[in-house]
Amino acid sequence: MDLQRILVRLVENLLIGAFVVMIAMVFGNVVLRYAFNSGITVSEEASRMIFVWLTFGGAFLVAREGGHLGVTSLVSRLGRRGRLACRVAAEGLSLLCMALMAVGCWQQAVLNLDNLAPVTGVPLAINYAAGLACGLGIGAINAITLVRLLAGRVPDDALVVGVESEDVLAYEAAKAGANR
Repeated sequence: MDLQRILVRLVENLLIGAFVVMIAMVFGNVVLRYAFNSGITVSEEASRMIFVWLTFGGAFLVAREGGHLGVTSLVSRLGRRGRLACRVAAEGLSLLCMALMAVGCWQQAVLNLDNLAPVTGVPLAINYAAGLACGLGIGAINAITLVRLLAGRVPDDALVVGVESEDVLAYEAAKAGANR
């Protein structure tokens, strides 16, 4: 097993573990609140921080698999050059957005190193570190994909990535059924 698969599996397992911990804390707090009229104040703050990391970690994993929403119905109708141009533009613009996000999150993390959460005492920079990690991770995926695209090492069937919304898929299925 190569290093990339090991790292992705590690991220997946960390996110699963964090999700289980967050569910346990929130559920436990709800039970304590309604059954015993008490609660654990740390669980609210900690679960909020975990949720931020889950969101950005999930975005990274979905980006790695090419599962974000895309306008595939339009791009797939283009010729090879059009599909290649759209894919290069999409990867380049995404790389720019990830660079801006990484720089902004880094600046916010530095500013919030001394700003502590009221209950846990954890620096609020940890929330911005999630955005920084996501921006660097997705940016690396974009950069690698751009190099592969410009070198001509991406097959034609991989030029269209992303998934359509369920509404578009339902519409196309209904249209195909009506044409029969």
